[in-house]
Amino acid sequence: MRLAARVVPQRQLYSISASGTMKVGRLARYLSQQEAYIDTGTLELARPVAATQRLQDVDIQAGDRLLIFTARPSPVELPAPLNPGDKIIRLSVGDKTVSSAGKKSLLVGKPDPARPVDIDLRLFISPKQLNFISRDTMRLEFDERSKTWYASRVGRTRLLINEFELGPERIPLGDRSVLRLYRANEEPTNPAFRPLVEIAMETETVQSREDIIYLESGDITLPIQVGVERDAAALNVSENVTFGQVVTGLAAHLALPVDVEYQLAILRLIAPGASIASVPLGKDEFLYAARSQSFATNALILHDLNNRERTYELVAGPEDDIKLIGRRPEAAIEDPELDIDLYPTLIERGANPNAFKSISRRQLRIFYKAAENTWWAQGEERASVPTFINNMRAAPNVPIQLTSGDVISIGATVDNYAARLEVEITAKSD
Repeated sequence: MRLAARVVPQRQLYSISASGTMKVGRLARYLSQQEAYIDTGTLELARPVAATQRLQDVDIQAGDRLLIFTARPSPVELPAPLNPGDKIIRLSVGDKTVSSAGKKSLLVGKPDPARPVDIDLRLFISPKQLNFISRDTMRLEFDERSKTWYASRVGRTRLLINEFELGPERIPLGDRSVLRLYRANEEPTNPAFRPLVEIAMETETVQSREDIIYLESGDITLPIQVGVERDAAALNVSENVTFGQVVTGLAAHLALPVDVEYQLAILRLIAPGASIASVPLGKDEFLYAARSQSFATNALILHDLNNRERTYELVAGPEDDIKLIGRRPEAAIEDPELDIDLYPTLIERGANPNAFKSISRRQLRIFYKAAENTWWAQGEERASVPTFINNMRAAPNVPIQLTSGDVISIGATVDNYAARLEVEITAKSD
């Protein structure tokens, strides 16, 4: 039997009274509107199972999955519904955005196992920089009377909103602001210090009731749990084993704590068009939605200057890393050792089916130094054509540090090139 499993270290419990005629898909969209990290079109039905039960004794269908809960749920209340004139605030870096959804008071920072936050900075800040960020960094609050979002600092991290350093006193936010985070011992107004991250903040006014999904209240009380998932595993297991044996094997593989009383459940997607009344919940069963939790990693993006729509991306985690750039051996044969294959760029640039052979199969190495959070380039010793970083030739034994805006040219000279790429260094989510 093939079974997907996920570990859930944190979860919250909502108790919602809804009408039996409300569709499950609409309830899911309502939750997505209220929760910053939920984005789903339907919910799952969670059926608890015991560690002593065998897989063959439980109705498991294709698409079902096993969740392993390592902590009990924390009861929480849904925020008050949005109304026309209210404002939603969004924080974004590049293509990664999180919004206030229905919440009107937000704690921004780093969560720990005992205390979540509303806006998780791990979405925007690479792992090595997180040590310089306070657990509680900033408080955002919406004032109902003035219809204005306010910001205040709650930790030691230095914060600059536009050109104003944020302190413990609340300041009003405009429609568009830029938040910059600095180390506690740095002076934000000193241009010698670069921010750890720049976060765009925008507010949007709710225009009408048509923009809002409302809960259809009724006499059916629904327990809905929302979990933060990690450690995915795809298992091939015998139907004769018990769930306890599955968890024991996973605990050893994933280094899970052995002194925890795990709670287990089999989850199955509910058709979004199903009414709530048609989904009767048995003893201890509940509805479930996952929080879409993603974290920033360090990314180097190379933009093809001859075709701006084409980009190549390298991503590094918390450890040192080495990436290889080159081209495939033959048009129809890819090279699995390459992190970036420049074949598309070379073919388009040369308008020649053999143009990809104008550079070496091993052309350039890119190094990521985790301790410094920096990217470096170094030419390959046996490359048939040189590589230039701006106007400097990349030597085989002398790495050159890369910064956003640098241009990498591969060819006989800087101007007579087969490929030209512009560097962008940023944070992405995993």
